[in-house]
Amino acid sequence: MTEEPRLKRSLTVIPLVVIGLAYMDPLVVFDSYGIVAQLTKGHVAAAYIFTLLALLLTALSYGNMVKAFPKAGSAYTYAQKSIHPHVGFLVGWTLLLDYLFLPMVNFAIGSAYLTAAFPDVPHYIWIIILAIAITTVNVIGIRLTANITALFVTFQVIVAATFVGFIIYGLTQNAGSGELFSARPFYSASLDPALIFSGATILCFSFLGFDAISTLSEETIKPKKTIPLAIFLTVAIGGVLFTLTSYFLQQVFPNFQQFKHPDAASLEIAEFVGGAFLHSFFLAGTMVAVISSSLSSHASAARLLYAM
Repeated sequence: MTEEPRLKRSLTVIPLVVIGLAYMDPLVVFDSYGIVAQLTKGHVAAAYIFTLLALLLTALSYGNMVKAFPKAGSAYTYAQKSIHPHVGFLVGWTLLLDYLFLPMVNFAIGSAYLTAAFPDVPHYIWIIILAIAITTVNVIGIRLTANITALFVTFQVIVAATFVGFIIYGLTQNAGSGELFSARPFYSASLDPALIFSGATILCFSFLGFDAISTLSEETIKPKKTIPLAIFLTVAIGGVLFTLTSYFLQQVFPNFQQFKHPDAASLEIAEFVGGAFLHSFFLAGTMVAVISSSLSSHASAARLLYAM
């Protein structure tokens, strides 16, 4: 009788949180800011608070499911074990679409940036290089994936901190609202709860991927304790980072109606507060975010397929 295959347990809380943050992408707050700022009439920070509270409840729910079923399949395993195998099958393949499509989207975005920088290299070459590189790292092992994503997440945090640093300096020089502290991004006379809820539905995208941590249950030391804590910390850290960043973006550029391209508003703000340097530095951070998110989602897809 052959022994059931097992994955090596080596992950602790910090590597799991790093992988979760890499999947979520600390810079994702910049991607949707302009659109949500116009939708909520300048109350993105308030919408993030509401989103964070809802997602923390979801994180607690995932934590309880991990304690009951500490396996690698995430929602697939939970649905299979607690409802019915057929339901688990449907949930698993639906979840797999997320884990498979995200690396594809990241490869497309990354190749677009690289093609712009190196126009003589065909677009598809960059896609092949990114796919091979990320697959190779994940094949070598989860520890290498965790170490590389740790470096990339650190760089993304540095980019975000630099961006906010430029904003704070600009505010002290009377740029934008000229105020470091204000309640307006959270509450003002124009605040509409319905618009906040609408903005929150979009901002849920910022937290996409925190649940992927649960796919690493069989590679985690003491998963019933470690995974729930890592999931909760990932959502909490990401939520605080997103809320603070959106707060400062609103303070330095309160005229959200004036965005030329709302879907790329952060680039406009970057150039406004930091000139060409911050514009280029922010683009570099975006490229790193593409790679780190691809690494995490690629690893999660492999674990889900393993479980199924």
